[in-house]
Amino acid sequence: MIPHQEFGSKRDSSDGFESVDLNDDGRDLPRHVAVIMDGNGRWATMREKSRVEGHSRGAEVLRDLVRWSQERGLAELTCYALSTENFQQRPSDEVDSLLNLLGTYLKSEREELDRLQVCFRVIGRTAELPEETQVLLQETVDLTRKNDNLVLRLAVNYGGRAELEDAARLLRSSSEFTSLAQCLYEPEMSDVDLLIRSGGEKRFSNFLPWQLTYSELYFTPVLWPDFSEKEFDLALGEYSSRSRRFGRLPNREAEAE
Repeated sequence: MIPHQEFGSKRDSSDGFESVDLNDDGRDLPRHVAVIMDGNGRWATMREKSRVEGHSRGAEVLRDLVRWSQERGLAELTCYALSTENFQQRPSDEVDSLLNLLGTYLKSEREELDRLQVCFRVIGRTAELPEETQVLLQETVDLTRKNDNLVLRLAVNYGGRAELEDAARLLRSSSEFTSLAQCLYEPEMSDVDLLIRSGGEKRFSNFLPWQLTYSELYFTPVLWPDFSEKEFDLALGEYSSRSRRFGRLPNREAEAE
């Protein structure tokens, strides 16, 4: 498995929660956005195209999303590329096509990611992937390791339950760690502020159960290949309108106490 890479935690040590930056118009913006990129297959079926074409179009949107996230000052972007269930249960030709598309994406985009100072990471049971895919992932991780702009993280052959099982196994077998959080695929990953799911479904689908505990949720019927910059801004705007208290009282109630 590709090893963990450390990076500086953005948590505020005074209360355990992340500070939130403000953009130019004064709105709160998330630091860490996670995305379930759903709807590629349905998009293709509606247009009488192959599912591979749907996934290919979805990869183009991901490329755009990285740029939009960087322009808006996000610190982390974590995207669900391939679940453990997809890897195990989808037809082998579709899984092969997805992995080939991932390889094409890495080959074509990693130089640009490096130029943009994007730090690329991957989480999941990567050791189960084909060796060629593992090599391409590791090469991209190594190339961008020192970049400090946006962290782009792909979840590949990832499942939330699998992550917790692997973390529990590591905790039991090692004297080095004292908590489950230290044994997650990437212990330094910050909690997700905003989860976006395209495609109309309203569920987590086994994605980041540990890190999504206090996330704001945004579900859109827009299929992933049609996801646009405008839709992204709608999600960010919805996030900025919400009050995040993490179990604490609203400010006015706290003051009254």
